[in-house]
Amino acid sequence: MKASQLLHTAFVCDGHADTFRNIVKKGGDFLRGSGGWHSSLPRMRQAGLNLQIEAVYTSLEEVGPTGTAVALQVFEKIHQTVEASAGRLRLVQGRTQLAELMTRGGQGVLISLEGVDPLLGNLELLDVFYRLGLRAIGLTHNHNSPAAGGCGANPVAGLSEHGRELLDRMSELGILMDTAHLGRKAFDEVLHYYRGPVINSHSCCQKFVAGERNLEDSQIKALADTGGLVAVTFVPKFLVTQGVSTSQDVFRHLEHMVEVAGIDAVAIGSDFDGVDVLPTDLQDPRDLVHLVERMLDAGWSDLDIAKILGGNWVRVLGSVLPN
Repeated sequence: MKASQLLHTAFVCDGHADTFRNIVKKGGDFLRGSGGWHSSLPRMRQAGLNLQIEAVYTSLEEVGPTGTAVALQVFEKIHQTVEASAGRLRLVQGRTQLAELMTRGGQGVLISLEGVDPLLGNLELLDVFYRLGLRAIGLTHNHNSPAAGGCGANPVAGLSEHGRELLDRMSELGILMDTAHLGRKAFDEVLHYYRGPVINSHSCCQKFVAGERNLEDSQIKALADTGGLVAVTFVPKFLVTQGVSTSQDVFRHLEHMVEVAGIDAVAIGSDFDGVDVLPTDLQDPRDLVHLVERMLDAGWSDLDIAKILGGNWVRVLGSVLPN
């Protein structure tokens, strides 16, 4: 009861989902909740989820003009869905829309690019995607991109000259820098070079599960020191070394992130619709209530829980997004 109340009174933001990519590729209707995807407008409303950051992802097989076409299709699908919603779903592109969503309530989406391959190494395309609503970027997926080294590449590159040019322009435009999927070298170079708060939209802790996608304590602290945040993800293989995972495993990583970075620098980035398997009691946004119950069981205050649920995302987005 208390957990559900908190979700419907606090501003709630999930930092990472791949729903619209799936809808473009395999069908479905976000407004009706059809297609069998984790996230949808009805589920957002039932969960009390106000803002979903939607990743536009292209695979390694789609590198090149094909990937650009796929990315544009996903952008178009998001715009069509927002327009068809008759105000029920809003596209957040600046501080004004973010403030309106917070004041009036309801549901919104913010568009992120997961890997810059669709930009084809062309800085001018960044401005085109920006005009289409792009407001956050992760430079790579697991492979190396024209901008930086991915965490699954061999060998792993650092930040390229094109990557540095992208970061400069992102900072000028008001595009959030996401370090998810970066290799260690590129991660360090991005934090040294980028002007502004830096985030990781969906990751877990090396302390519990080793692997390039999980963050060392020093990286978690470094993100906090930029004024950014780290968002815990629900991907089982990042949460546990074997067996099934639950909201308790997510909370264990979340709690450690808070111990390292402080309560003002930690958030949630589920990766809904980016994975087939999820924790047993975190199957879609409506199950966020179980994670809030873990926080309440641990004695966390309503204020601290509200920061994790969305307050910290609001702080960071409010400092980066354009007016």
